Amino acid sequence: MLKKITIGFIILSTLALGKINDYRGVFSDEDKIKLEQTVKAFEEETGNQFFLNTLEDNEGFEVDSQEKAVILNLIKDKQNINSTLKVQIKISQDLNPEELSTDLTLLLDNAQEYANEKNELQVASNLVEGLQQLFVAEADFNEESENSEQMSMGMKIFLGILLTFLVLWIRIIQVKRKKIKYKLKRR
Repeated sequence: MLKKITIGFIILSTLALGKINDYRGVFSDEDKIKLEQTVKAFEEETGNQFFLNTLEDNEGFEVDSQEKAVILNLIKDKQNINSTLKVQIKISQDLNPEELSTDLTLLLDNAQEYANEKNELQVASNLVEGLQQLFVAEADFNEESENSEQMSMGMKIFLGILLTFLVLWIRIIQVKRKKIKYKLKRR
């Protein structure tokens, strides 16, 4: 009995901690393989964890590790067949979701078009790819701003050194002229 409980717990925890959790049974095995490849590409490209869940209304999903995590929940009321699909994106605070809010809103608006067509595979794959592009673009932007900031700092240092040499050169010329004037006066 204890062995069955242990095996059941291991299987359940493996399912609950996976990257794609199809609790509503929406995706076929082929669909899951395609989505797993898309999620894997997202994780390799961005370095962030990604969790895709199909949930019923009033269900939730939590992750053990809250760092660098993106959770995509596709929520639908199972009792009402004609209910619309709700898309929920949760992004951990260390990924600065505030900076991405306008892009995320645009992405969710675009996903709503596919949600009305009731093709959850297309909605999920488009959202994962869209989020991937969004995070890659944000990382590139941050890298460019750091580079320009470093170039700006380097330019300031260069101008400071150049100005110092210019002031020293002017001072040396002034001292030489005074020396020459002093010698002429002494004669």
